Amino acid sequence: MKTLLGLLGFLSAIALCSVLHIASSVFIPLVIAWFILQVLRPVLKIGNVLKLNAWLNVALVFAILTIVGLAGFRFLTVQVVEFGEVYSLYSDKLTEWVVHVMEVLGVPPEAVKNIDWLGILKDNAKNISSLIIALSSKFVLTFVFLMFMLVEAPYMDDKINKAFGRNSGRVRKILSTISEQVSQYLGTLALISLATGVCAWIVLTILDVKLAAGWGVLTFLLNFIPTVGSIIATIPPVVMAIIQFSPGLFKPFLVLVLLTSIQVTIGNIITPKVVGDRLGVSPVMILLSLLLWGMIWGIPGALLSTPIISIIKIVCENIPVMHPIAVLIGSGESVRKIPVKTPAMDEVVATVKQKFSETAKKVHSQAVSKTK
Repeated sequence: MKTLLGLLGFLSAIALCSVLHIASSVFIPLVIAWFILQVLRPVLKIGNVLKLNAWLNVALVFAILTIVGLAGFRFLTVQVVEFGEVYSLYSDKLTEWVVHVMEVLGVPPEAVKNIDWLGILKDNAKNISSLIIALSSKFVLTFVFLMFMLVEAPYMDDKINKAFGRNSGRVRKILSTISEQVSQYLGTLALISLATGVCAWIVLTILDVKLAAGWGVLTFLLNFIPTVGSIIATIPPVVMAIIQFSPGLFKPFLVLVLLTSIQVTIGNIITPKVVGDRLGVSPVMILLSLLLWGMIWGIPGALLSTPIISIIKIVCENIPVMHPIAVLIGSGESVRKIPVKTPAMDEVVATVKQKFSETAKKVHSQAVSKTK
């Protein structure tokens, strides 16, 4: 029977992953909207202090998102213009470098000598436009979900009380714990990623590498993907340094060493340890979650993998039948810190307390009798 239930659970998990993958165009905006809601909890608290109604809270949140979006769009525009200037300066060097790489790999250089990289980009502009339209539709759907979540947030406690009755307290505790830990995770990871991006920008600026600000922002964004993102973020600025400073190799090598040092120190050592301890999740489970959700949802799944595994752990902790799963997902630090209580130990502790209490009473009574 247990084998049958285990097999049924395994098949159900595969079916759920398939549904999440097939309907990713709906689930990804929904999940992203919920995470944005967790990030904006402080803004909602300010709105509650100011006694704003639900729609004014929505207006305040969307005003902040609009400002951030406009600033991001402005930065992207500047980077596109700068990229065009850099390409016009180093397009010949890029072709030479690619030809040299092809020669090293044994590929005929004639295959790449006359490639017009900018022309290829223009020819694929239609595909890029379609991708932008698809992303825009997801952003719109995300904001629609977020708007209704914000409007419905003040009534959530009443709905939980009505729906779950006596179990409403446990459900509220689970949801509160999830929100708190996800907010802590996002805040911690944002600070770590910001520090990594700023360090990368400073190093690239000092070494006079082109598009330093863009590489810094790319580093900041990719560091939200555990382990893999930090590796990917190192490649573009190193390639830029090779093209910019060739045939010299000292500066590209220095860029590689310094960026790798930053990424290894902050991205691959500090980040898994700090984030893992804060969430109480094993680093191995974080990596497995990254691989799983990366297969299901691609890059968005990789970005959301760590908070998702944290949510699974929190839910399992509050359901007695699933508590062993939470222990296995956990980092083990909390288990080691909490002493294991056995019935024999409880009896010893109770006996010691009783003897201590009796001795204290005897001493007190003797002191009182001597005083009289």
